[in-house]
Amino acid sequence: MAHVTVLTPLRSLRLQLVLLLVLPLALFGTLVVWATYEAVETLVERRLEKEIELVARALRVPVEQALQAGDLKSVEQTLDAVFEIGRVYGAYVYDAGGRRIAVAGEARPGPREQVEAAELVQIGEEMGRYAELAGEDVFSYFVPLNDPAGRIAGLLQVVRLESEIARRLDEIKTQSWLAWGGVMIVMLVIVLIGHRLAVGRHVDRLVEDMARIEAGEREHRANPGGPVEFSGVAAALNRMLDGLDRMARELAEQRRERRSMERRMLAQEGLARLGQFSSGVAHELGAPLTVIDGDTRRLQREASLSPDAQRRLDRIRRQVHRTRELINQLMEFARSDRSEPEAVDLGRLLQRVLAGLRPECESRGITLEGPSEEGGWLVEGWSPRLEHALLNLARNAVQAAEHRVRVSVRDSSRSVTISFEDDGPGIPVGQREQIFEPFHTAGKGRQGTGLGLAIVRGVAEEHAARIDVLSSDELGGSRFELEIPRQVT
Repeated sequence: MAHVTVLTPLRSLRLQLVLLLVLPLALFGTLVVWATYEAVETLVERRLEKEIELVARALRVPVEQALQAGDLKSVEQTLDAVFEIGRVYGAYVYDAGGRRIAVAGEARPGPREQVEAAELVQIGEEMGRYAELAGEDVFSYFVPLNDPAGRIAGLLQVVRLESEIARRLDEIKTQSWLAWGGVMIVMLVIVLIGHRLAVGRHVDRLVEDMARIEAGEREHRANPGGPVEFSGVAAALNRMLDGLDRMARELAEQRRERRSMERRMLAQEGLARLGQFSSGVAHELGAPLTVIDGDTRRLQREASLSPDAQRRLDRIRRQVHRTRELINQLMEFARSDRSEPEAVDLGRLLQRVLAGLRPECESRGITLEGPSEEGGWLVEGWSPRLEHALLNLARNAVQAAEHRVRVSVRDSSRSVTISFEDDGPGIPVGQREQIFEPFHTAGKGRQGTGLGLAIVRGVAEEHAARIDVLSSDELGGSRFELEIPRQVT
């Protein structure tokens, strides 16, 4: 990790921008400045040399006239006048033999310079050259002097210090590099400010958005503003977060479904064990209950029994009947049909269920209203299980009703909905889920076993049906709706 910490600053976008953009530009600019300086240096040096050349040519005519007149004093005055121009270190006049005849300036040509002057007189041409004079490096420009006949009668030498030229060039060089340094600094500042405005602030904003998401704000999304490139990154980040949220929801749903399936499997295993137990109990208790019921019925025929004894025997028979019903409900509750589903005519089942309940309704003075037509409402399922569910719902309504029970059917292309309404006290909203739990008998008094609605819910789950508990607007009691799909999924 240490090498990562050390190299992290080198990965800075700002530093990369400086190294990969500013530095190459600086090197290229330096090369351009250096090439320009070389060109300017040559140009300036040439211009300074040209100045001395022009001065020498300007002196030529008056010096020639003074020499032709033999007036050395005028020659010296002319040479002295050249210092008023400035930039001249010295001016000298030689005769045709190279002998120095007039001098202006601090330095004086020695024998060597006079020998060279004689050689230049023989050449007879103007020329400039760098040489040493009296220990100083100088630039000299030589101009031949003619007599009236056109013959070379002497030589004029105008001298400028080479150090002065170098000083001027050094000044230009220093000013050039200072200017380039200033340009570099300004360029670096512009690049850093531009980086901050164009890149840095948008990167900081994305980092801040990511930090908020990392801190737990899962609903937060990156701001898609700014340049197109950063807007694209923000949009891609948001799409990724949306995808992760969608996957999380799908995984959560899968976990819920798996847990629900595990619970159903455990419930089915428990129901299977309960079915085995109920079957055993029914087998063991069936014969004793039959004997008790038969003996009780025979005892009731005895005329010598008192009314209290008759009432007690009747209560014994009701409890025997209730015990048988409880055993049958337990077996039905635990039963699960493993055969293939088949087409079931709900209209026929419903008519059979209602017909079985009419005697009980008539004995209690309850009006039982059923559908006026037999329907022919076909669904896919298991006929015995559906009939038992319908019977429990209808019996539940009859047990809760005071005067009226209404059964109605709604048919659609996808499902069949059967409603059971009563004019009883209704079911409080807080208990509408609990009433489907096994042995929940609240509001049913002693008439139910507490398994009827639990069986209804089990049958509904087997048929992918939906059972809803509502309030009846017309009768004022409860309203149970069982919606059964046409096909089992």
